[in-house]
Amino acid sequence: MLAEFAKTEVARYVVNAAFNQAVLFFKDGSHLNFEHTSRENRWAKPSADATTAGEVCRSLAQFRLNAKHLQLFFTDGSDAEFIAAAS
Repeated sequence: MLAEFAKTEVARYVVNAAFNQAVLFFKDGSHLNFEHTSRENRWAKPSADATTAGEVCRSLAQFRLNAKHLQLFFTDGSDAEFIAAAS
C-alpha cells in the first residue's frame, strides 16, 4: 500500500504554528511541501520528481492539513497520518 511506503520512508514531519504549511522529509534527502491556506490555495510540491517525495506526491489523491494532523489520501485508497511532536 502507498500509505505504508510513505510512513516507512518519512524521516521527519514539520508544521508551522498556523498549521497551514508543512514539510515531510524523507530518508533519501528529498522533501514534500504542503500548503493549505484557503479553498483556492491547497497544494503539495516535491523537492524533485525523481525522488521519494516525487513518488509520494504523484500517488496523492488528496491531503488534509490542520492542527490535528497531516493526513495523506492515496490513489490506492490507503491513507497515512502524521502528527507534529509536542514542543
